[in-house]
Amino acid sequence: MKYHSVQKKLSAYQDNELEPREEEQVRSHLLGCRACREQYAEIERVWKIVGQVEEIHPDPWFYQQIVRKIKEPREQRLFPSPQWVPRLLPAPVIVIILLVVGILTGTYLGNILSQSNIFLLHYEQASETVFTSMRVFDPAPPGTLTEGYFRMVSYKEDDSR
Repeated sequence: MKYHSVQKKLSAYQDNELEPREEEQVRSHLLGCRACREQYAEIERVWKIVGQVEEIHPDPWFYQQIVRKIKEPREQRLFPSPQWVPRLLPAPVIVIILLVVGILTGTYLGNILSQSNIFLLHYEQASETVFTSMRVFDPAPPGTLTEGYFRMVSYKEDDSR
């Protein structure tokens, strides 16, 4: 018997499930093949360890509870879970769609809020606020960008004209 066919039959040999002729062939192969003997010894060790595991005895009502859970109807959800989405679209496509929807929603809401008077300040109030908050810093050296900004913010037209 060849190595690969014996490897496939080792578990059946260990369980005494082979016909007498096949069993004899496997036994004679094991006498001459060290690799198959080691594989068979490993199977024997596993079965010995499995035999030492204690049996778990479930609660007497365990099986009845399982049957009841299987038979009881699934609860109806307010929004059914879209289980078809992952099968229909791969994850990167879903992420791209969510990003586009998020950007479009943000743009739309930003336009609505910018057109409403809720968050807008009058120009004079805004410039005074900026100028007042900038006074906290040291005076800007002449000729710098900051000094130019201060002059621009503090510019007031003469009402005398």
